Amino acid sequence: MVALTLVMVGSIVGNFMAGGLARLFGYRIAISSLCLVYGGVMLATFSGPRTHAVALVLMVVIGLCQGVFGLFTMCLPPLFPTLLRTTGAGFCYNIGRIFAAAGTIFFGVFTKVGDVREALFYAGFLFFPAAALAAFLPEPRDQ
Repeated sequence: MVALTLVMVGSIVGNFMAGGLARLFGYRIAISSLCLVYGGVMLATFSGPRTHAVALVLMVVIGLCQGVFGLFTMCLPPLFPTLLRTTGAGFCYNIGRIFAAAGTIFFGVFTKVGDVREALFYAGFLFFPAAALAAFLPEPRDQ
């Protein structure tokens, strides 16, 4: 309960932080950087047992990194023509959920993970290809 609260509070602050980073450096650099940091923090957090105090601090940092998801709502819609804006942005927001559902079913059927920490550790690797792909995003004009 405490860890989840710290992640949520961190993510509220992270949304404002991510917006500031996007304003300073642009969406492409902000999204790529936050994905890299998020992946690194996930790997550091779940690579091994941590003391309670260290784990709680790392939960706040994970929450701060979640600000990257707030940038999607500002960055993606302007990349589509006006008449396709809602459809394009909705597709981008939700296609990841479809792949996540398929991955969850596949790994749930074929793999038995005994330790949630291990699953979260491996999930941290997903942010590195995301950072690489985000580096190729076109920079939308700020409205």
